Amino acid sequence: MFGALDFFFTGTKAGVTATYLVVAGGGGGGGQANGNQMGGGGGGGGYLSSSLSAPLNTALTLTIGGGGAGGSNAVGTVGSNSVFSTITSLGGGYGGRNSLGGNGGSGGGGGTGSFSGGTGTSGQGNNGGSGNASGTTTSASGGGGGANTVGGNAVLGVAGNGGTGIANNISGTSITYADGGGGAGYTSQGTGGSGNGGTGSVGAGTAGSGVTNTGSGGGGGGYSTLVGGATIGGSGGSGVVIISIPKAYIATFSAGVTYTGAVVGANRVYTITATSTTSETVTFSIASTFSAIYLLVAGGGSGGYGGGGGGGGAGGYLTNTLSASINTAYTITVGAGAAAPTSYGTAGNNGSDSYFSTIHSYGGGGGGNGGYPNTTGSGKNGGSGGGGGTYKTTTGGTATPSGQGNNGGAGGVDGAASTGDASGGGGGAGAVGGNSGTVGSGYPPAGNGGVGLASSITGSSVYYAGGGGGASNITAGTGGTGGGGAGGQGSSGAVSGTANTGGGGGGDWNTVAAGAGGSGIAIIKVPAEIGATFSGGVTYTTITSVSGYTIYKVTATSTTSETVTFS
Repeated sequence: MFGALDFFFTGTKAGVTATYLVVAGGGGGGGQANGNQMGGGGGGGGYLSSSLSAPLNTALTLTIGGGGAGGSNAVGTVGSNSVFSTITSLGGGYGGRNSLGGNGGSGGGGGTGSFSGGTGTSGQGNNGGSGNASGTTTSASGGGGGANTVGGNAVLGVAGNGGTGIANNISGTSITYADGGGGAGYTSQGTGGSGNGGTGSVGAGTAGSGVTNTGSGGGGGGYSTLVGGATIGGSGGSGVVIISIPKAYIATFSAGVTYTGAVVGANRVYTITATSTTSETVTFSIASTFSAIYLLVAGGGSGGYGGGGGGGGAGGYLTNTLSASINTAYTITVGAGAAAPTSYGTAGNNGSDSYFSTIHSYGGGGGGNGGYPNTTGSGKNGGSGGGGGTYKTTTGGTATPSGQGNNGGAGGVDGAASTGDASGGGGGAGAVGGNSGTVGSGYPPAGNGGVGLASSITGSSVYYAGGGGGASNITAGTGGTGGGGAGGQGSSGAVSGTANTGGGGGGDWNTVAAGAGGSGIAIIKVPAEIGATFSGGVTYTTITSVSGYTIYKVTATSTTSETVTFS
């Protein structure tokens, strides 16, 4: 809606010194009714670069100028001004019809009839080009001025090109701002400056608009072959604000500001694409704390081993927001999944705990042991409890501490027609593990692993912390959604929990194989302008596809003393 600002900041005791680039919205191209007259290209938005002292903790006016509309059987519309504090950059001039181009940051191109281009504002842009005399095949209009060069003049049916803008790489990528729009011509249209300005019409063709968030002018509209018809000039492009400040400082925007952030070298870079009113503000302050959204899942427990081992419980699941400080090292540990037992009649192992700062997620409980000489067979306690094994009447493990998962399911009595020879499923973050089933005779079904919970912290919905399935000779328990492994069945071994989900491993049926627990995960979502530095033993990936955030997905830590430091 409004234009482009760029800032570099140097800290001082009183505040920050801001070197700014302010680009207003580009002007709209002129449009023409039926006839042989052509609309001029819109001028680029005014482009200013200097510096000012920006105080801390003070709201400063911030307005991004919108591009001007293209004319329909009329001149275009002037682009809107952009404002930062006391600095005002003028919108690009409109493209003429059969008239002069409009004045502005850069002037709009003149229409056919030998009309002159508009005047650019000194220090902000350049003049638009002139149109040539009207004629059946010689009509053409001038190009809008750009921040770097004047708009081109039309010559015998060949329209003038838009003036070129100025390139700036404050965002880390070189982008050209404030191109002029191309004029319309009977024989050939004008190009839009360096490529971001709109291309003019050729004959009755369509005019191009200036590229959004560059402050470039729209192309001029050509003639219409329809009686009473009209062609429309291209719209000017809105501007953009890009602010780069040392990482010791941070910017806060009012609610009507649309922006994204990133860390580029030693600076925080804010790319602002719109302001909803002319009363929006930006406030600079010393960086201290920010909100970090996290998901922390511990390692899953392994299934029990023997004649009907219980499914492993899922690792504890925690998600919330942490108030984090700049330049403070925080502990980060991703819990490993539990190793599967290999000795007959042995219970599964608990998964390892995960940590982020003071947040502690507990490893999933191991599944109970199954078969003779099972003396207990109950599932172990953990983030989610392990499922109970067979031979004795067994209970599932308890979710300990509460709030991280659910209890495991109960196992059956070996040889009992109603409950025997099937084990319980491990608990999941979203539901308890299933109990072994009942039948009149034969082998009952094993309990399913409890379902996990879905999180969209990465931008996609993913389930974590599913419980492992119990074991049976006939019908094994399924693993809970969220990485839980299926239980063993007959001569088929159990399935391990999925890595980096905290899923529990499936229980073993009869000394074939118990499933190991899946490793945990730590996901940290911070504002995009916040950087993170991890110690050497941390394995992680970075996700930048969620607007306004940087997401760090930590999948392994080599020691329990690894850290992350935000800046």
